[in-house]
Amino acid sequence: MVTKTLTIGSTANQRPYGILTVKETAVSQANNTSTLSISLVLKRPSSISSSATKSASCTINGTKYTWSGSIGGSGDKTLISKTQTVTHNTDGSKTINISASITLDITWGGVKLGTISNSGTMTLTKIARYATVKQSLNSATETTASIKWTADSTVDYIWYSTNNGSSWSGINVADGTNGSYTISGLSPNTTYQIKTRVRRKDSQLTTDSSALAVTTFAYPYANSMPNFTIGNKLTIGLYNPLGRSVTVNILGADESQISNDTTSGTSISGYNNETVQNRLYASIPNAKSGQYKVKVTYGTNISTKNGGNYTVNENVCKPNIGTVSYEDTNDSVIAITGDNQDIVRNHSTVKYTANGLSGQKSATIQSCSVKVNGNSYSLTVSGTSATGGNAVIDSGTDIEAVFTVTDSRGITNTKSLTIHMLDWYVPSAIITLLRQNNFYSQTDVTVDADYPSINGNNTISISYTATAVIERQRTTPSPVSGTLQNNVTSVVVLDNEYAWNVVITLTDRFGGTTTYNAYISRGMPIIYFDRLKSSVGVNCFPKDEESLEVNGYNIGRNVMTRSLSSTITNLAVNTYTIIPLDLSNVAGNKLTATNDGGIQIGANISKVLVSGRMLIGTDDTAGNRHFRIIKNSYSNNNTLAWTFEPIEASSQDNITITPTLANVTEGDVIYLVYYTPDADDDINGGDFGARTSLTVEVVQ
Repeated sequence: MVTKTLTIGSTANQRPYGILTVKETAVSQANNTSTLSISLVLKRPSSISSSATKSASCTINGTKYTWSGSIGGSGDKTLISKTQTVTHNTDGSKTINISASITLDITWGGVKLGTISNSGTMTLTKIARYATVKQSLNSATETTASIKWTADSTVDYIWYSTNNGSSWSGINVADGTNGSYTISGLSPNTTYQIKTRVRRKDSQLTTDSSALAVTTFAYPYANSMPNFTIGNKLTIGLYNPLGRSVTVNILGADESQISNDTTSGTSISGYNNETVQNRLYASIPNAKSGQYKVKVTYGTNISTKNGGNYTVNENVCKPNIGTVSYEDTNDSVIAITGDNQDIVRNHSTVKYTANGLSGQKSATIQSCSVKVNGNSYSLTVSGTSATGGNAVIDSGTDIEAVFTVTDSRGITNTKSLTIHMLDWYVPSAIITLLRQNNFYSQTDVTVDADYPSINGNNTISISYTATAVIERQRTTPSPVSGTLQNNVTSVVVLDNEYAWNVVITLTDRFGGTTTYNAYISRGMPIIYFDRLKSSVGVNCFPKDEESLEVNGYNIGRNVMTRSLSSTITNLAVNTYTIIPLDLSNVAGNKLTATNDGGIQIGANISKVLVSGRMLIGTDDTAGNRHFRIIKNSYSNNNTLAWTFEPIEASSQDNITITPTLANVTEGDVIYLVYYTPDADDDINGGDFGARTSLTVEVVQ
């Protein structure tokens, strides 16, 4: 503890003066403060005669204390007595300013005494305080961290925290201002917020450092595992910053161990020797690629990570095909060709065989097929061979068969061979069938057949059956049948009073059959008198009753004209309407008048000439009047001929259609139709029928 005394004023000649005493009476280490006792005393060596009020003051560390009163009398007089607490600097030191003054305002020994004063400084006891601590990372491993620390004061104990001060662990250390300590039992690849706490020896006060982020190392593991093709060099990157001696295993897609190596580096390369390649292939026998894994072992710690993909080298993995062959298994065809290597189009049953099949690099044979002429066939695999197909081939020329073998990885290989083909097709023929002199029953038949030779081993057989065509109720002759020779004219007797349907059948050794249907008419004389029909045919048999027909055409005239007997009124407007012709004049028997004013076409008629006329009287509407010849019902397609005339109001006009050739069939009905915009028009008729009429004449 310290005490500081200041003398206030002069002590000469027994004059009054003052004493300022500042005494450090207590020190608080915890609060870093000192307690001061302050006393200002007036010294009166001789008696002072004064009753006037005087003043005094003292200032301690900036705090001022005052007094006022009488100074009369003798001896010591305490003016100020105080206690003050002073806070020290953070390092525990403290120096304060002190001063005091007393106002005397008296005359002493003939000398005027006014205010006396003095000042000074006082250094208090230095209080032991906290140490300052700093820390840094010295080193780290997967589970430890070494921390270096320094302090500005002597330290006798330290603590550390790994969780930013939430909990602490203590360490005995030798007295000193620096050192290091190691934290064990940490987790790998983990960041800790580390603090160091020191205890200052003299004050036993503790100080915490700021937090230091420290990350432990992970145990070694693979950090680069690229894709690769089996047989190529593979480099695996390793996280191994501490140079640990580790064991590296590659695991295949099936978890099998491919390799076992040791290294202390950050990468390892190779994996392209034959042993490793074979193990890699064996791990993916049914796939072209797989994903590998890398297992890194350090002590008891194991890290297994999925790597990239490894892919087979298809150039060295193609499955093997030894020999390929084909053969005809159709015994009936072989009996004709004499060789199972001669394949007859659409008849031979071809079996395909592939031998010496094997997978490569741990693969197995999955399937085998053959493609021939655009068709694919799956073969049955048994061991190292495959057979199948058993199908015909539709080709007349040699073709290529491509065998494809596929392994369990889906990799293929092919081999081809040429199949010798013999063209086969259905027999055909040019057939000539004529009555002798175009009349007699003796009929010449010639068949010129075209059929495949098959190396000269094929033959053709020809048969016929003739059946009479019954045209009238007559006795039916029996069918005629037999065989014919190719390219030989044979005479077959076919009754010339009948027409005959003749069926000629061609069949070769392979069963190929073609049937032709021929027709031969009755024996045709130059002139034929048909007594039943009362008709005559020239170079033909007459078809019609009471007719003269030449080369199948009736040259007798058939023509009909229908006309209107009286004028018709109250006409339909703006629609094509049939004119009800009611008079008829006809020559021949192939045209018939209908009740609705039409002319019906008879049998065996295909062409007619149509013509017509219409006398029309208009009322008070001028404009076009239309006139058409149609068949059956009105439509543009059924119109055979047409015309129109622009006619003035209240006038008459004769509209005419000149003869026009038209196509018809049996049963068609020909009509005359009109079209007018005015219902008050009239269409003229008369008993003589010349005003409005329709004429149809048979041409063919």
